[in-house]
Amino acid sequence: MVLTTDTKFSEIYAIIKGDSVQGESVLILVARDCDSIAACKILTEILKSDLIAYNVKAVSGYEDLENINSTLLENEEIKSIIMINCGGNIDITNVFTNLNDQQVAYIIDSHRPYSMNNINNESSVLIIDDGTYIEQDELQQLTDDSEEDDGIDEEEEDLEVEEEEEEQKGQEEEEEEEEEEEQEKEFNPENEFNPENEDNPENEEDEENEEKINKIKKNKKNKKDKKSKRKHRKKKKKSEKLEKTYYGKSAAVSMYSLSTFLNKQNLDNLLWYAVLGLTDQFIHEKITMDSYEQQYKHFKELILNSYPANEDEDEEERYRSGNDEDDYDENGDLKTHPSSILLSGDKIIPSDDFRFMLYRHWNLYESLYNSRYIACKLRVWKAKGRFQLESLFAMMGIPLDQVKQRFNSMNVHYKKQLKPLLAINGPKFGLVNLYFNSFLKKYSNNSEISASDTVYAVTALMESDNLESDQSDQDIWEQNFWEAYDSISNKNIDLLKIGLKQSIQLQKEITRQVTSMIEKRSVILSGPFRYSFITESSELKYFTHPLALTKLGLFMMDAFISMGKAKRPFLIGALNENKNSYLIVGISGSHSTDIQSNTFGEYFRKSAEFTNASFKYQSFDTSIVEVSKTDLHKFIEHLHGSMQTNQTK
Repeated sequence: MVLTTDTKFSEIYAIIKGDSVQGESVLILVARDCDSIAACKILTEILKSDLIAYNVKAVSGYEDLENINSTLLENEEIKSIIMINCGGNIDITNVFTNLNDQQVAYIIDSHRPYSMNNINNESSVLIIDDGTYIEQDELQQLTDDSEEDDGIDEEEEDLEVEEEEEEQKGQEEEEEEEEEEEQEKEFNPENEFNPENEDNPENEEDEENEEKINKIKKNKKNKKDKKSKRKHRKKKKKSEKLEKTYYGKSAAVSMYSLSTFLNKQNLDNLLWYAVLGLTDQFIHEKITMDSYEQQYKHFKELILNSYPANEDEDEEERYRSGNDEDDYDENGDLKTHPSSILLSGDKIIPSDDFRFMLYRHWNLYESLYNSRYIACKLRVWKAKGRFQLESLFAMMGIPLDQVKQRFNSMNVHYKKQLKPLLAINGPKFGLVNLYFNSFLKKYSNNSEISASDTVYAVTALMESDNLESDQSDQDIWEQNFWEAYDSISNKNIDLLKIGLKQSIQLQKEITRQVTSMIEKRSVILSGPFRYSFITESSELKYFTHPLALTKLGLFMMDAFISMGKAKRPFLIGALNENKNSYLIVGISGSHSTDIQSNTFGEYFRKSAEFTNASFKYQSFDTSIVEVSKTDLHKFIEHLHGSMQTNQTK
C-alpha cells in the first residue's frame, strides 16, 4: 500500500523502534547514487539517535535483491526492510519470496511510476510517498476507464498544449452535435415522413426533409467517428504517460521531511544531506528546472533560519562563490584544518553556482571547455569553438595564462570580477544562463565546497576503477560505495579530494569522446532516435558505468541540438569485454529539451521479450540495461521498429 501522508510516518517509526528491542531488526538497502547515500545518512542518524541497530547493504540492481532474498531475509531477527531508491517500480513480493508474516518492506523511492502490485499490497509492502502518488492514481483511473474521459477536470490532466486544443475543439463539436440533434427531432421521420403518401402534394417537401435528415445523420456519424478517434488518441497518450519513467522528489529530501515529523531534523548534517540529494537530481537531470527552483526556495528558507548571518557578515560575503587563495595548500587542494571537522563552525550558505563544473578545483579554461553547457553553446569540438572560448576570455580582459592555471592561484581581482564580466560578455556568445541557485558548505576554517562539486565527487568515487584488478566487479563497486558513503562525512575530506580529481578526469574523457564521435560520424540516425556504441578498448574504462555513460549520452544529445539537428532521443552503449555484453542507456530528453520523462524502459522490455535477447537491468532505472553482444543487433532492430511504429500511430 501507499502511505500518502508524511505525518503517519511517526506511527511507522514507532513500530520499527518497537521491533528493534529484539536485536538488529532493521535492514537498509541502498541504491548506488548520491541521493540514495544522502538519504541513508539521514536515516542512519535517526536510528542511531534512538539506539536502533541496523545493517546497511548496497544494491546495484535486481540481482542483488535476489541475492538478499536468498541470504539475509532468512534471518528471523529482521523485521523491517527499508529500501532507498530501489524496489518501488517492481513487484517486491516477486523478488522477496522469503518474506515472512513478521517482515515488512518500507520503500522510499524516487523512481516513478510505482508498481501497481506494491500499491495494492496490504500486508508486506508499504511505499512512503512524497505526495505525488495521488496524481498518479488519478491518471491510472483515467486510462482504465475511457468512458469517463469527458467528465475529467482538465486541470488534472498533464497533457500537451496541442491536446488541450483538441479538447476545446471537441467541446465545440459536441455543442454542434447537440444543436443538430435538436434539428433532427424537428425532422423525426415518424412524424414528418411517410412513404405511403406518395400521391400527397406534400411529398416533394417530404423528400427534401428526408435528404436533410440523411445529411444530418451522415454528419453526426462523421463527427462521432472523429470524437471516437479523439478519445482513442487521449487514451493512448495517457496510457503512454504511465509507461514513461520519471522521478519524484529525491529520497534524501523525502527522508529529511520525515525527520521533521520525528523532531530529528537538527541532528548532525541532515540538512546538508537533503541538499545533496536535491542537487544530485538536478545535476543528473532527473527533475525539471522548475521543480528544482521550487525546492531550492524551500531549502534556502530552512537554511537561512538554521544558519543566521553573523552581525559582521555582509550580504556579499554570505553569497560569495569560490575559495580564496589561502583556503588551499601548496598542491592546490583544499586545506584540511582540524577545525574543519568541528560541527560548531560549519554552515551552509545559499550561493549562485556557475554552470561550468568543478572550476574551484580545476583551471577556468578547462572547466569551461569541458562543461556541457559551455562546450555545446560554443561547439568547442571545432577550431572555431575553441577560438570563441579564447575570445570570450579576451573580451573579459583575463589573460590566458591566468585562466589556464589552477583557479585558486588566479589573481584575486579576476576571480572577484568573474561573475560581472561573464554577465556582460557571455551573452555575446550565446551564454545567457550561466548560473543556477545552489548551496555551499563552509567549514570553520573558511574553506568551502559546493553542493554540486560534492555530488560530482561522490558520483565519481562510486564509479571508480582505481582498485586492484584481481577484485571481482561486485567487490569493486561495493568498496566504491563505502568510500562514497564515507566521503560526505566531515571527517573524510581527503576522500572528497580523490573524488574531485576522478570527476575531473572523467569529464575530460567525456568531452574527448564527444569530439571523437562527432569527427568520426559514429552516431547513427535510426528513425525515431540516434544511437552510438563505444567498442574501442582504450575508451571503455570510463563508460562501463551507468552514470558515466548517461553523462556522455546527455552531452551527445545537446551537441546535436547545438548543431541545429532535430531533437531526438539518444541511445548510447559501451562494450563490456569481460562480460561480452553492452551496457546501454536510453535518454529521451534533458533540460535542453524540457523533457525529463523516459520512454525507453518500456521499449527495452518489449524488445527483449520479442527477440528473446539475453537482457538484464543494470540499475533500478529501467532505461539502463545490459544486452548480450550476440543479441545486440536484433535487439536494436526491434527497438527501432517498435518505436517507429508507435511514432506513426
